[in-house]
Amino acid sequence: MSSLLIVPALVVLLTMLWPIPAPARHAEVPGPQPGASRQVLGYYVPYDPASWTSLQENATAIDIVGAQWVTIDPCGNLSSRDDQTLKQFARANRIRVFPSLLTSSGWLNHQLLTDQAVAARALQQIVDYVMAEGYDGFDLDLEAIDAPDRQAYTAFVAALGSALHARGKALALAVPAKSRESTTDWAGAYDYAALGSHADLITTMAYDYRGPWSEPGPVAPYDWVEQVLAFATSQTRADKILLGLAFYGYDWNVTSGTARSLSYSEAARLAQRYQISLGLDPGTRSVNFRYQAAAADALPEPEEGPPLQHEMTVREAPPCRIAEPAATPTRTPRPTPRPNAIQEHQVWLEESASAAARLELANRYQAGGVAAWRLGFEDPRMWTVLRQWRSGGS
Repeated sequence: MSSLLIVPALVVLLTMLWPIPAPARHAEVPGPQPGASRQVLGYYVPYDPASWTSLQENATAIDIVGAQWVTIDPCGNLSSRDDQTLKQFARANRIRVFPSLLTSSGWLNHQLLTDQAVAARALQQIVDYVMAEGYDGFDLDLEAIDAPDRQAYTAFVAALGSALHARGKALALAVPAKSRESTTDWAGAYDYAALGSHADLITTMAYDYRGPWSEPGPVAPYDWVEQVLAFATSQTRADKILLGLAFYGYDWNVTSGTARSLSYSEAARLAQRYQISLGLDPGTRSVNFRYQAAAADALPEPEEGPPLQHEMTVREAPPCRIAEPAATPTRTPRPTPRPNAIQEHQVWLEESASAAARLELANRYQAGGVAAWRLGFEDPRMWTVLRQWRSGGS
């Protein structure tokens, strides 16, 4: 069915399903308030204890936590593992909590956005979930949406924003970064201008310019980040835009053609092992270094703390009979090299000095704040930089 038919039908269906209560005292209570700026949203993941440590240690520099503990199935049913300990900590520290729903399947997104019954169920469950758990809002992070589903996505956001706002709750979005309007590529489904009229905050994910799918290079090159921010703030109110900040990097094995993500601590230990100093590349304003290692050399393992002993509330979705098609076979792996074979590596990393340069861009374009992926990956000095910036310093 054409999305041109789905969009109005979906809106009508949702209106029939949900009587809208009287609006809260302000039309956009949860969104950016007059004079509010330099907000910090930190993404939290429950599978890494370092994420909890980072939140605890840096609570005074964080305004919103995007908690990535909710999932959705092709029937539109939510599952979650809500950390009540984190919620209590956030409330005590005046931090707003937005559960963050991440998807990365074009097929799943198409199902959620274009099947009217599934879309209605998903929207109702999201709103009911936010209300039942007393969250301040919801972060919608649908990635890899197919470009033809652009209108259906905008309609979904419009309906969800309307329902949440009517209940005094906020809607945040995370969207792929782009430096110009496009309707056919990876970011083609995301109409910044239209989305800005329905959401309270929009994170432009100005990172992953390079990654395991590409040749080595900066995760968030400075010039590209500026182009992304200039475009985003030209499409909607600047105070709704959160500039996505990378707290991580990648280590490319140039010889094997593979790459892995690195936290700052992992990159620092690599540099220490090979006696390399971390310095900014002047062109990209990102850290870059190279090293050689034998194929059998063990790379530094992530430092893991003990599992968290937190109070959890678990929601489990009922069985869903809609199955995702089988995945496309991956490419044939390269032969395993000899253990003593020397391999070339190239590392690109975003850390506190690179963040400081990008915060200057946030100031220049009057963005509402920044959103960091992710808590637990960062250079500890990042928080000194963020506190100074958040308090109004340059």
